[in-house]
Amino acid sequence: MTKRVWCAWLGLALGLAGTASAPSGASADCLRRVYNRSNLVLVARQDGGPPAMLLPGQSLPVRLSRPGQLDLAAYCGVPQAGGSPVTQRTFDYEAVLDRCFVRFGGDLFVPQIGRGFIGLQETAPFTVNNPQQGDIVLGPMAQPACAVPGIVLDRRG
Repeated sequence: MTKRVWCAWLGLALGLAGTASAPSGASADCLRRVYNRSNLVLVARQDGGPPAMLLPGQSLPVRLSRPGQLDLAAYCGVPQAGGSPVTQRTFDYEAVLDRCFVRFGGDLFVPQIGRGFIGLQETAPFTVNNPQQGDIVLGPMAQPACAVPGIVLDRRG
């Protein structure tokens, strides 16, 4: 072999060794959604960040790039200062390598199939990991009674 061919092979081998030894983070980058299919107003907050309000029938894209939390609160109307939510939940999510999902349930089959697949923990009124892993859906379901304004409709006048 000539010196030029030898240097090319050496450069290729060193390049491969350098990429194999470089540390890589075990994070994912998945785009998932939070859906509001109820008649309530949903407020979503990811990892303590700014809140996002979803009106009935809307959805919100959420980027899952590392393990974290989604805080969800549903209100009868537009949330006001001091108003209390009708329902409120916090979900942990995982985003590792090529898997993004909401973590729930027990540790029954963790070694065999991993977390987040068998629900031994109640998530109602939210549905998690549906329609795809990492998605969260509120409704449609039987809603708690929301206070109706005291306006009476009169057809005579």
